[in-house]
Amino acid sequence: MTDHDDELLRRSQDAIDEAKAAAADVIEPDEDELVDEDLAAADDAAPADGPAPAP
Repeated sequence: MTDHDDELLRRSQDAIDEAKAAAADVIEPDEDELVDEDLAAADDAAPADGPAPAP
């Protein structure tokens, strides 16, 4: 590996680490909280692209 490859690998790993840290900070609401706020729960949501094709 060259120094350039090492730098790219380090930057890629840094980006992955930052993305993991950001994902860990995301707090998804509980279904009970959604019901309390009169919002639809994700489990009941219809797919955005319509139903799946028949087999």
